[in-house]
Amino acid sequence: MTVEELIQQAMQALHGGDPRKARDHLVAAMEAAGEPRADLHQAMAVVLLQLGEPGRARPLLEQALEMGWKAGAPPEFLVQVQLGVAAASEDMDEPARALKAYDDALELDDGTPRARASRAHLLLACGRIDEALSELATYINEDRDEDTFIEAAGELVRAVKAMADGSEGREPRDLLVAHRDSYVEFFDETVKEMEEKGWMSECARMRRAPDGRLVPSIPDGARPYAGVRVDLVDPSTGQAGQVGDQPMVVAVAGLEPLARAVVLFNTGERSFELYISSQCPWDQLPVQVLFESGDAVAQLDPVIGEWYESGFNGRFGTRDGGRVHYISDPQPCRGGKGVVYDVDLGRASFLAIEDLLSRLLDLHHRYPIAQVILGRGHLRDTWVRRLWPAAPKARPSLSEA
Repeated sequence: MTVEELIQQAMQALHGGDPRKARDHLVAAMEAAGEPRADLHQAMAVVLLQLGEPGRARPLLEQALEMGWKAGAPPEFLVQVQLGVAAASEDMDEPARALKAYDDALELDDGTPRARASRAHLLLACGRIDEALSELATYINEDRDEDTFIEAAGELVRAVKAMADGSEGREPRDLLVAHRDSYVEFFDETVKEMEEKGWMSECARMRRAPDGRLVPSIPDGARPYAGVRVDLVDPSTGQAGQVGDQPMVVAVAGLEPLARAVVLFNTGERSFELYISSQCPWDQLPVQVLFESGDAVAQLDPVIGEWYESGFNGRFGTRDGGRVHYISDPQPCRGGKGVVYDVDLGRASFLAIEDLLSRLLDLHHRYPIAQVILGRGHLRDTWVRRLWPAAPKARPSLSEA
């Protein structure tokens, strides 16, 4: 089979929803080509992105860029490669690198609607609202995309402005409240149905300590405070059940477009920058903290641990329920200055958030915090390396933290 035939088969497999088969065909095409080709690198990177491997995709895209520049590839190809670099960088939580790639794509062709729209969405996910709205306004005014996408952008602009300026009586806190209340309502309905079948809710995984006491069972390698509660369990078999198939993202009435995009809203707090995301699922809430100094990150873990144990033991619930269920290992980022925890807050009350912010405020007085994000989005980032020459232009409470 020729290289071109293998590429065609790879694209057919990809469009048919089988990226692994597409990868196999592209590996064969690369071997048959005998020498590196920019188009093969770009195609393989697209497949790897679909397979959730951005760390492997981006080097291929950067090599495709280098080969493309040297070979005088058309701007259209280079734009697609830059968009791939941007997508990989976003998946790798490197927003500054992604913005650089979008900028380079727009330098190659400033009328590329996908680059402009994607850049605007990334700015929203970084909390750079004014810049994002300006970019979206340009995207809408240029009118180079499909009507449905342009209309959706207009609806998003209206919703973002309404939340940012409070013109519809909403504030960022309402996003968290909506996610919490919707999830707990769904949880309660599910529990009521399953309890009639004999299931129990919010049970902790336990083990017997050497002294005979029952203590929380900590997963291997997890933090010593990271006990786990299952949503549901059948006591007759030990079978565990989960409420919902995936983290629940909900819409605020009247501002529904916010549920379809990650938007960080600055709450205007005075001690440290506190952002609340339009996507802050209560059952898998990212708690993201960026310090002024990397030395301070180690001081956060015991604070988070004490907070989590309090919720695990019921401080933010009632005698009958309302416990915190799970916390991930800390995930370092931003060169050691940042860290992210994912927390399943179960049916805990909103006091869990108030208590967390109070603890962070106390820590901030000793180890300055630059930024906190509750929900999805990107902590502040910098990117200083420039790999390629410039592209030639082608045409305690939320009110106190």
